[in-house]
Amino acid sequence: MRTLCVVVLLAFGLVLSGCATKAQTGALLGAGGGALAGQAIGHDTKGTLIGAGIGGLGGALAGDYLEKKENQAGSRGYNQGYQQGYQQGGAPIAYGGTQEPPGDRNW
Repeated sequence: MRTLCVVVLLAFGLVLSGCATKAQTGALLGAGGGALAGQAIGHDTKGTLIGAGIGGLGGALAGDYLEKKENQAGSRGYNQGYQQGYQQGGAPIAYGGTQEPPGDRNW
């Protein structure tokens, strides 16, 4: 039981420290949850390690999927905004759509 408490405290410390990507966060949370479930089911180290491995893999895959979906939505919005500004005859996005660029240049 003492080992389980130490593992849980370490897992929370890692979660609170943050991760760079959703895949990393998913892997961390999945491994922690899988380790707890493996310990509860198997009552031994082997069950804990198997649970952590399966949970980590599942969490990483889920986080990666969510991150790709979020990036696709962001890219779609960027591309639509760029096309709209370009079709209106204004300057590209770098100058704010239809806003004229600074200076006396003939764009």
